[in-house]
Amino acid sequence: MKKKEYRLTEINKRRGAGKTIQGMVLILTLSLASLACSTDTLIGAAGGNNRPVPIPTGQKQNIVQGTAVPTMIPSPTPYPTAAGRLAFVSYRDGNNEIYVMNADGSNLMRLTNDQANDDHPVWSPNGNWIVFASDRGDDWDIYSMHANGGGLARLTTALGKDWAPAWSPNGTQIAFESFRDGNWEIYVMSSDGSNQVRLTNHTAGDSHPVWSPNGRQLAFVSNRDGSADIYLVNTDGSGLRRITDDPKPDADPVWSPDGKKLAFRSWRDGNAEVYVINLEDGSLVRVTDNLYEDGTPVWSPDGSRLAFRSELNGDWELFVVNADGSNLISLTENEAFDGDPVWSPDGLHLAFQSNRDGNAEVYVINADGSGSKRLTYVEPEYDGDPVWAP
Repeated sequence: MKKKEYRLTEINKRRGAGKTIQGMVLILTLSLASLACSTDTLIGAAGGNNRPVPIPTGQKQNIVQGTAVPTMIPSPTPYPTAAGRLAFVSYRDGNNEIYVMNADGSNLMRLTNDQANDDHPVWSPNGNWIVFASDRGDDWDIYSMHANGGGLARLTTALGKDWAPAWSPNGTQIAFESFRDGNWEIYVMSSDGSNQVRLTNHTAGDSHPVWSPNGRQLAFVSNRDGSADIYLVNTDGSGLRRITDDPKPDADPVWSPDGKKLAFRSWRDGNAEVYVINLEDGSLVRVTDNLYEDGTPVWSPDGSRLAFRSELNGDWELFVVNADGSNLISLTENEAFDGDPVWSPDGLHLAFQSNRDGNAEVYVINADGSGSKRLTYVEPEYDGDPVWAP
């Protein structure tokens, strides 16, 4: 089976358990740009129901191109053993459940135990709680639990899918996207589920909320102006601001640790590439520049580098690059899917999922590409979507 076919088959298998989760398929389909985008139409902004988005004509912004040049993997250097805990999603029990383990693979613990699907775990800033999405109720809703699996609480109950929960930096609020109003909108609520407030109100789709480091704004993706672009909004719903303006789709925004920049993925030059935009002056840096698909950028904790996945070597592999596009380093190299990278809090390691051994499992690797280690063993089922505890 080809790698892209594997990815979609695996995702469909995980989203199974008797329910067709159309919104989630589109979120993950967007992650594979070659399947989700054509030169004429983008299906979905960053998640949701089938909604063709016409792409109008327009002018590109001025771009400062990076100087990324692929380099050889550096010689291994002494690294401490990866520390902390990882949450991840596993299909080992016949449906999606949430597990945690130490970053060396020890002390594996199953946190959820339900016949429905539990997905998209996110740690609270203090590492004591995990919020996640589950279809155990009437439809997909947001739940929270203690990091040991206790104290389960259902936070949303409205009809319509609630998805993509995100903790505020101070841990007092949770943002999420919701289809309860007939289209995707951005909501925030208190961490106990009270005070649910709709931040966006538009007939188009608004999705993928991401908190600014100071907790005052949310970045999100919207097709309200004809194509998928990135917007900012204050946490009280005021101050809506369009950040990118291009006829081709922009998606997957992530804040730099200092809150001054956003990295994102864009098809503005014909294929998916990684860009960084300065929020103060709007200047753009094209971080990657090749004929292949690049995506899912994540900032290193110190804000100096970006990890991302790319088809540069012929299949999905992991790379690290300086935020200005220089010093591109290949972390993985095998004939399989490697993706969904997440940094350790100390910036020395990355966790990721790979099907290099025949099925999706969780791995950890040093930030220079050395010391790759497989953490989960559950053939032939799925383990993936790792998230490192703060």
